[in-house]
Amino acid sequence: MSQKKHFLVADDDPLNLDIIVEYLSLLSSNFTVESAENGLDAWQLLSDNVKSHFDIVILDNMMPKMSGIDVLRKMQADKELKNTPVIIQSARARKEDVIEGIEAGAFYYLTKPFNEEQFANVMQNCIRSRNIYKNLQETLAESMSSMRLLEEATFNFKTLDDVHAIATLIASACPQSDRSLSGLFELMLNAIEHGNLGIGYDEKSELNKSGEWENELKRRAALEDYKDKIAQIHFKKTKERVEINISDQGNGFDWQPYMEFDVKRLLDSHGRGIAIAKNISFDHIEYSSKGSEVFAYLNAS
Repeated sequence: MSQKKHFLVADDDPLNLDIIVEYLSLLSSNFTVESAENGLDAWQLLSDNVKSHFDIVILDNMMPKMSGIDVLRKMQADKELKNTPVIIQSARARKEDVIEGIEAGAFYYLTKPFNEEQFANVMQNCIRSRNIYKNLQETLAESMSSMRLLEEATFNFKTLDDVHAIATLIASACPQSDRSLSGLFELMLNAIEHGNLGIGYDEKSELNKSGEWENELKRRAALEDYKDKIAQIHFKKTKERVEINISDQGNGFDWQPYMEFDVKRLLDSHGRGIAIAKNISFDHIEYSSKGSEVFAYLNAS
């Protein structure tokens, strides 16, 4: 965390508050923290600081007076706060709880108990994801009006910049643009990094940890084995639904374990993109048998 960060941490257990502040201090000394011991006080702090904004908000789910999820929903309804990254922390780790948190707008659902390394992974990825999604949302807002009339199109893509540009264009043509944007980005990114460039799950974990993920994408894309590989996305909109097909030229992968939120992977720095696409961004997705092609559908109404 090179630039100074301003955090809000809400938890009704003082010990948990102390642990989180300690973990933050191990990441960086360049930060400030405000704390709350219940959801209502957390919301008051957010309301009082609405113009200055907290960089990241960490909310315990089960708090008196107002739950973390309820605070998050109030933030999502506020135009000044809706894009503030929120991490929900909770001992409740059922798939339904995770989906509820992410559907409500959480960047991460951090399951208790967690250790220093797991917390650091989540925080670093949250900061990285915040920058990515902030840029995506800004680009989406700029292209909304011009793309509503798009009915069918095909795009080739190879790079992270391509994914950013095309995902926002296609999302702006969808009936539920904000909902579809993250799923489009994740599925397209999967096509180039895991598909065409062959970056495996464990390898990406290490790249995220070292901060070399984006550099490795660029390096590998220039290699002889990968430089000619492209991915493709086809978009078609009818009166009934939007149909999206994304394909790559890789060897495929075992996609089935990633279709749902897995408690074992919740504290990893990645691995939720396909589950977000399936459970939140689209009404239905399905992969080809080997995993090098995915179909996503979004109902028109």
